Amino acid sequence: MFAAGIALIFAAAQIDLSQVKDPRDAVPVPWKDPGYNKFLWLQTPNFGPRPAGTIVDTVVIHSTVIPTLERTTAAFLRESSQVSAHFTIGKDGSYIMHLSTFDRAWHAGKSNDAAGRDNVNNYSIGIELVNLNDGKDPYPPEQVQVLKNIINGLKRRFPLTQLVSHEFISIPAGRKSDPKGFPWEKLKDIGLPMYYGENPKNKADGNKAGG
Repeated sequence: MFAAGIALIFAAAQIDLSQVKDPRDAVPVPWKDPGYNKFLWLQTPNFGPRPAGTIVDTVVIHSTVIPTLERTTAAFLRESSQVSAHFTIGKDGSYIMHLSTFDRAWHAGKSNDAAGRDNVNNYSIGIELVNLNDGKDPYPPEQVQVLKNIINGLKRRFPLTQLVSHEFISIPAGRKSDPKGFPWEKLKDIGLPMYYGENPKNKADGNKAGG
């Protein structure tokens, strides 16, 4: 079941499944990024079940502010951090899977999407990009390509309907700004609606985004 589930999720990414160990990988000591389009599954303790009957249809794209894949992974491995995402992609296209996409990660916080649905964590997959989120730090082509690979793989498993920025869904508007400077035009060929930038309908705490 484990291998079959991973194969469905990553079919479009053309990932070598022989690198996946069941049930989880161990943290490498000393640390070494896995390499372009390769990953480790380093299980975070910070997750929970999705509500019964949830349809996963959203991908939320974040930037880490933390400058390396190693340090981001360390943060997500600490229970005290109380944060996680499903994936983090390094600048060279290495990435870490932090938990199963069938589980609920803690990445969106108080949130609302363009359709007015709150608690975006419930129905979304969170993907972090290693980036300082200062609007100057680049998102290299290798990182963007692996992001596209993962999303295309997820489309094979989930009925995705939208890609959103953390900034767009955050309540109140302005609480988050990531992924600042991300080249959204490079995701157009994925063929999903995209919502990014500040959502003015989320200005007040508790407001819902309409339309």
